Amino acid sequence: MTASNDELLTVLKEIRDILSRVYVCFEDQYREKQAQKAQEKLEALKGMMTPERERVYPLLFDHPRLSQAEIASRTDTSQPTVSRFIAALLEQGLIEETQSKNGSVTYVDKYDFLELMEAPRD
Repeated sequence: MTASNDELLTVLKEIRDILSRVYVCFEDQYREKQAQKAQEKLEALKGMMTPERERVYPLLFDHPRLSQAEIASRTDTSQPTVSRFIAALLEQGLIEETQSKNGSVTYVDKYDFLELMEAPRD
């Protein structure tokens, strides 16, 4: 390598180092924003929860998927109550609805709230 190639290599390494620091900075900001968003969603979910809804929520993610009538039966609530709760969760962006090839609808716990709800409380 000639001197000019060595200089170029040195400059490129310096640029790489600078970009790495910039990336880390933005990555930290992104993670902070995601954590803040998840916390806001958790607060929204907590605001919606009643003891009845706390029994319904985990059943939304059971496999095989339960119908709204089955969830209502297992939680001693009405099917319209379950339906309204699901609609509210979807509207708030707390869960996501997916449809399989056979047409059945399942729900995705977008923010892993189920895991938080099942964690031991202090």
